[in-house]
Amino acid sequence: MKLIEGMKQLKIIEKKIDHNTRRITEYAALPSTLKPQFGTDDEQRKQVQSLIQSNIDLASEYMNVKRRVDLTNLKTEVRIGTLTLTISEMLMIKRNMGNLMMSTYLALSDKTAELAVTQNRSKDVPIHVERYYNETDKHNGIQHWQSLLDEIEIRLETINATVDLVDL
Repeated sequence: MKLIEGMKQLKIIEKKIDHNTRRITEYAALPSTLKPQFGTDDEQRKQVQSLIQSNIDLASEYMNVKRRVDLTNLKTEVRIGTLTLTISEMLMIKRNMGNLMMSTYLALSDKTAELAVTQNRSKDVPIHVERYYNETDKHNGIQHWQSLLDEIEIRLETINATVDLVDL
């Protein structure tokens, strides 16, 4: 089974559990004046118990597939430029770390200092802005993280479709 198939299977299992849960809610109890939907009280109990067991089995299957997906993500390494990253690391970068690092470089700005200079202008004392960062380093950092995010996005699509799930 490919990684993408495993991820899709997880979503399908979640839907099945949700569907069964709704059915359990519907069949779990009835007013004494209504006839059970499955004919007798015993058949109704069996149906409810069957749905519960189905969800237990589905949960077990879900955990097995999820474990395989997670292990695959931890064990599969991908080379991007000079970096070797696991799928798990690529997902961390894509989901939050990449944007946090982009924000780090975007924070290198003299706008706050320029505002302070404007507000504190004095005719007697010349004020200028002192930068404590290198504009080239800022540009290179932003470009590095943006390129990495773009490459990860492209590579994950291919990887998900071609990598087999790890067997347990």
